[in-house]
Amino acid sequence: MNRFLSTKNTFTILILWGLVLFFIVMLVLNYEKGNFPPIPMMIISLVTAFILWVLLDTRYVIKNNFLLYRSGPIRGKIDISKIKSIKRFSGLNVPVMLKPALDTKGFIITYNSFDDLFISPIKSDIFIEEIKKINPLIEVI
Repeated sequence: MNRFLSTKNTFTILILWGLVLFFIVMLVLNYEKGNFPPIPMMIISLVTAFILWVLLDTRYVIKNNFLLYRSGPIRGKIDISKIKSIKRFSGLNVPVMLKPALDTKGFIITYNSFDDLFISPIKSDIFIEEIKKINPLIEVI
């Protein structure tokens, strides 16, 4: 079993941690003032928890011929034998719907017929080697 954490784009991380800090300050200030409407505060707490979960738990695991990915509550697995290609990608507008990553530089993995996933493992060369050990037919672009 190999684990790979996601690379982190400084700009993205600053924005997400800034949001977390802003929401926590908002919650504390409203609580101290006695202005604590339960539904908006619950929504802000849930959004803050979601952002923290994504920030602290974005990773990829290669286990039993499967690539497992997780980014907070977004989780899934891909059969490595069904991966067709892995393409390096860098840019803000990633042309993929599913992006369990914290960076704008990474890989677009194409599997099955038309399914795509964007990931950004820290040790990208080792990641590619491990995937290719399981399925040497993967085209790396």
